[in-house]
Amino acid sequence: MYEYRTVVNWRLIGMTSPDRTNLAHGRLSLIGVLTQSLGFMGPVFSVAALLPLVVGLSATGRGAGVATPVAIIIAGIGMCGVGWIIAQYAKRIHLCGSLYEYVSDAAGPRIGVIAGWLYYGAMMVMGASTFLVLGGFTQAWLKTAMSVDVPWWPLSLGYAAVATTILVVGVHVSIRAQLILALGAMVVVLAFSLFIIFRGGQNGASWSVEPFNPFAVGSLNLLFGVLYGINMFIGFESAANLAEETSDPKRHVPRAVMLSLGIVGVYYVVVAYAQVMGFGLDAEAWKNSVFPLETLSYGGEFGSAAFGNFLAVLIILDILAVAIGVGVASTRGMLSMARSGRLPSKLAVLHHRFLTPVWGAVLMGAVSCVAIIGVRVGGDRMFGQGAGQPQWSSAFGRMAGFGGTGMAIMYLVVGAAGVKGLWNHVSRTKLLIAGSAGVAVAAGGVFGAVYQAQSPLDTVPWALLLWGALGVAWSFVVHRRSTRREGVADEPVRPPGELTGR
Repeated sequence: MYEYRTVVNWRLIGMTSPDRTNLAHGRLSLIGVLTQSLGFMGPVFSVAALLPLVVGLSATGRGAGVATPVAIIIAGIGMCGVGWIIAQYAKRIHLCGSLYEYVSDAAGPRIGVIAGWLYYGAMMVMGASTFLVLGGFTQAWLKTAMSVDVPWWPLSLGYAAVATTILVVGVHVSIRAQLILALGAMVVVLAFSLFIIFRGGQNGASWSVEPFNPFAVGSLNLLFGVLYGINMFIGFESAANLAEETSDPKRHVPRAVMLSLGIVGVYYVVVAYAQVMGFGLDAEAWKNSVFPLETLSYGGEFGSAAFGNFLAVLIILDILAVAIGVGVASTRGMLSMARSGRLPSKLAVLHHRFLTPVWGAVLMGAVSCVAIIGVRVGGDRMFGQGAGQPQWSSAFGRMAGFGGTGMAIMYLVVGAAGVKGLWNHVSRTKLLIAGSAGVAVAAGGVFGAVYQAQSPLDTVPWALLLWGALGVAWSFVVHRRSTRREGVADEPVRPPGELTGR
């Protein structure tokens, strides 16, 4: 038996018409929800910015080195454990709150409120951070390719305005934008990687199976590669936030969750193998290049200045797809919490024409603009900008670290709570295997994010603790308000079955 949180209690949250909070059903196919997960993960940006951490460019100095493809495979298998649990829940609960709904179903509404507070708060901060890096990367590209110097912050504000507009106009527009931006960039980077492989890598003589040998590096170094590799898969579950807007959520969402892990996992392995070949199996050169994808694309052996500039544009577009994907997921998650009285009711109101969470989109845009202006005005004092660093970089590191670690914590919670919640609904053997793998890998991801973290990431654990404490306090406020109005501590029990938003 599961505690049922009412989808909408119209009297309590002050709504007058259910139509104002019902997302448009049936707008998306399997391709649409799959695109949401792929767009959120940002495969090209992950390869450009996160893959070097797997190799060893981290505060610990440890990484998988030439065995990076193995580390990615192990991380992907572990994330499939969490993904399997999410997919099983997605077959039963078809609400846009996704992981918040699943935790609430398994652990009760109060724990669900804390989990949702952490999860969507982390998304909001992650979304704001993407606009910082978008402005910064665009400024750098304009200088390199066009010799034009435009400050990063007006560019960031412009991207925030574009993304907010897309979120308001409609999910079909958001998905199409992600499809063009993210998948187009993926295809180009994949083709470039295959070109490097078929050329035989550096000097045409780098064919080797060593990158697939787990014993090519020390076991501890491989472990750290796995821990950092987990961050490359963050966002795979966001297809579940579109459960109310797809024509067949029981089939489309679980498939999209697992397919996104498989597609991106294979993509990461191919690109990682191409890069290790491109650097001649030299892990130190690979790591020290800092941005290996750009190094190879600009280099004379495999690329050129023109191709490097083109690839830089694709990376920027992929980051924009990430921003849109984060916005789609977070606005719908907040809508779900608001409909059940867990967040202010304004966040449950949809645009009268586009049927999108307009106030959630406005909130995301406002938070992002405040972050951009705050970094511009006081970033040096607030975030400790290092010598020679762009003004936005330190703030981006902290905010992205907060968002990524917060989401990894949520995977840990879902993996643990899912075992309890799904115990009587799926094969217990499969559930225990998936739950154990998911909890272990998610815990490892959290550990890898905070262990020996240096500035700007050293303050992330404390910020998460503070945000979590605020979430606990908010859960008590919401619970007391619910008890005062309804006279009960928890909402009534429902029989096992499917829970939908229709």
